[in-house]
Amino acid sequence: MSSSSCVSRNSHRRRLNGERGTPKQCWCGEPCYISTSGTAKNPGRLYYCYGKGYNKRHLFKWEDECLAEEVEDIKSLISDMNKDISEFRLSVARLEKEIEVMKTASEGKGEECMSQGRCLRNVFVCGVGMSLLCYYYYFV
Repeated sequence: MSSSSCVSRNSHRRRLNGERGTPKQCWCGEPCYISTSGTAKNPGRLYYCYGKGYNKRHLFKWEDECLAEEVEDIKSLISDMNKDISEFRLSVARLEKEIEVMKTASEGKGEECMSQGRCLRNVFVCGVGMSLLCYYYYFV
């Protein structure tokens, strides 16, 4: 049997299984178990199968293929996470720039607020002074 027919047969099994990575149960709903191959072609190779042994109508999946699928899936997840991290870093950098701009703008506003505060204090003092003058003028 050529390697291409073996590959197509394995991909056919994967499509039937539909589950990537380590299978939890057979297509029939029964739990699957890991077993060791005793054939001359695959001696000692681990595989997952229906609990009552290999049967063409039930799940069969090589354990090394399961691990390869899981590694592929994890690589994809890590790649997506790295993209997210890069986007977060850009967002943090933008926010840091905005904070610096706000700090710079607020420094000038602080002096302005202080001068406005002095103005309000002067208005208040003038108002109190005028009130006292009016009081003494009309009542004393």
